[in-house]
Amino acid sequence: MLSVYALQTYIVDGGYLNRFGWFFLWPLIPYNAICIPIYYYFQIVFKDRLHWHWTQIVLFVPLILALIDVGYVYLQPASVYTDILNGALADPNKRLKAGYLLLDLNQHVLMRHLWQLGVLLVLLPELLKFIKLGREDRLKGILNKWLSVLWTILFAMANLILLYVAGKMTGYEKDGQLWGMVTLTLYLALFFLGIVPIYFPSILYGYPKVGKRVPASNKGPGKQVSELKYGLDQGQITTKLELLNRKKRYLDQNFDLTKCAQEMEMPAHHISYFLKSRYGLSFSSYRNGLRMEHAKGLIGEGYLKHNTIEALAAECGFASRTSFSQAFKNTTQVSPSQYAQNGN
Repeated sequence: MLSVYALQTYIVDGGYLNRFGWFFLWPLIPYNAICIPIYYYFQIVFKDRLHWHWTQIVLFVPLILALIDVGYVYLQPASVYTDILNGALADPNKRLKAGYLLLDLNQHVLMRHLWQLGVLLVLLPELLKFIKLGREDRLKGILNKWLSVLWTILFAMANLILLYVAGKMTGYEKDGQLWGMVTLTLYLALFFLGIVPIYFPSILYGYPKVGKRVPASNKGPGKQVSELKYGLDQGQITTKLELLNRKKRYLDQNFDLTKCAQEMEMPAHHISYFLKSRYGLSFSSYRNGLRMEHAKGLIGEGYLKHNTIEALAAECGFASRTSFSQAFKNTTQVSPSQYAQNGN
């Protein structure tokens, strides 16, 4: 949504609206929905699940109003849309005054960012509480910084745009400097949203919140007591991983993170987070390490005396000799044939 927002800003401010007239009205719908993914993203990170309550319908008010106004304009004769577009082309600074059925564009912009500001303020106490939990965990520390930066940028963006729209509506803002700040904040938001996950992919795993059962002796009669705490049930994951390892499921060519998660009956990002926290490894590195140990065992037993490296690669779960040899050399610093010749 922010990407579409930035693109339309570039088209309008750059004077390209006459070439892309179709890109003027309909983006109002996704723009007015911006507070919805913001709210649910933070909530899912905090609680590790999606929770719906009927009171959350208030999040959809700007979106519903946008659907009504955009639908109304598109249902009118084409001349109505053309008049609105021509008005924006004639004076881009006045395009926010374009009126629809219920609200004009100024009011839509004001409303959606008031909603965004309200959502962020509602999330703030939960964010501060979440940050205090598990701070000794390195990955949790990275996630804390990401959430703090993201919240701050979105908060600054909402406030700047509210100031800008208020200035336009009152006639106080004249020189456009505030709009430059709004645009800069928007591009900074896009930069962090696009770049940070590349360098710190662990933020995409979240910080799993799991239920831990309280011993029966601590339960009252007829009560089902459950204590929720942040962190992984490491014993449960370790046990399930060891069971899969004993079955040598890692030797299956199609044994990826998704397959592993299905067999362990838990979310894939829980497993990723556990492996990264415990071993500092991605799932593929962890799996390939087990495959290499198996390969070294077979070589030590003389497997290559009667079989090819291609057969060894297939035996160890690799689809090709090339990928197997590369993984083997990354682990042992020598090729499979050199490993066999050295008598290891």
